[in-house]
Amino acid sequence: MDKLKDSLSIIAQALSSFSASEVFISFNGGKDCTVLLDLIHNSNLKDAKQIKCIYVRPLNPFSEIEEFVEQCRQHYGITITTVDGGIKTALEHICRDDPQLKACIMGSRRSDPYCERLAPFQETDAGWPPLMRINPLLEWTCEDIWSYIREQNVPYCTLYDRGYTSIGDRTNTIPNPHLKVEADSGEVTYLPAYTLQDADKYERAGRL
Repeated sequence: MDKLKDSLSIIAQALSSFSASEVFISFNGGKDCTVLLDLIHNSNLKDAKQIKCIYVRPLNPFSEIEEFVEQCRQHYGITITTVDGGIKTALEHICRDDPQLKACIMGSRRSDPYCERLAPFQETDAGWPPLMRINPLLEWTCEDIWSYIREQNVPYCTLYDRGYTSIGDRTNTIPNPHLKVEADSGEVTYLPAYTLQDADKYERAGRL
């Protein structure tokens, strides 16, 4: 897959521009940064496994996400540092606690809000902690993400099997209505996230 090669090339470029100790991956337990974590730890790129992983925990996290973060710790044999708060506040804490950090690898894709004009390497906006944002997955579609996860047997959060397609926290996320199945008995269930049609268009239909 050409997109996979391009993503690995971006990560390699990041590691040639910065030392691994200056880079961290922003992790929230979602499918995109899960792919990113798997890419980094299975890439055989020099020093890639030394990239720090920081879990940015929202105010009202799903218990399933918390459990999945712990599963990733064990599966990849890594340390995952937890920082609470919104992304901006979390980045401020992260940079204050570890001043050597200069770059953040993120799981942003073009179909995400405000990401349509992002570049693979882009500095943070004014008013944010000064970091280079590195976006290896920009050109991936939702279908690409799920194809990689399922073909490579990558562990993922169980919420995705229950119809959640874009996960924030418990206050702003519901199962995707496009995956709803209502039986004759009136029982309501939801199909898994990877079955969603036109996923890039409807992925966030479960976000309030």
